[in-house]
Amino acid sequence: MPKVKFLPKWLSYSLVSLLWWGIFGFLGKVGSDRISPAQMQIFFTIGMVPVAIVCVFRLKFQIATNKRGVSYSLLMGLFAALGSLAFFGAMKNGKASLVAPVTSLYPALTVLLALVVLKEKLNKVQTLGLILAMASIVILSM
Repeated sequence: MPKVKFLPKWLSYSLVSLLWWGIFGFLGKVGSDRISPAQMQIFFTIGMVPVAIVCVFRLKFQIATNKRGVSYSLLMGLFAALGSLAFFGAMKNGKASLVAPVTSLYPALTVLLALVVLKEKLNKVQTLGLILAMASIVILSM
């Protein structure tokens, strides 16, 4: 009997992330229609605490000691918080059907930073995909 190959681990995690972030975007809209972006950020952050606690237990309270890794993680948290605060503001003032796709193009900036800072390369198809992603912002905002 042939062995069934499952999705690569990175793709499985990516699809789960897509699911959770899709729900995140929807809840961001319905919540932002009811409370301020600042309040959304406060309660959003509190909602992250249970996940952090589970992670601490799964790591058996062994916290990373690599200073650069910890620094990057803390900076990432800061930028994520600033980004989500702006996201909640956008949702409060705009349509979810426009805000979600535009803000979901943040990986395009990640790609550009990876190209410039990490010297990663894109093939022609990937470059075309990046260009089409950027064009979608213009099309969606019309």
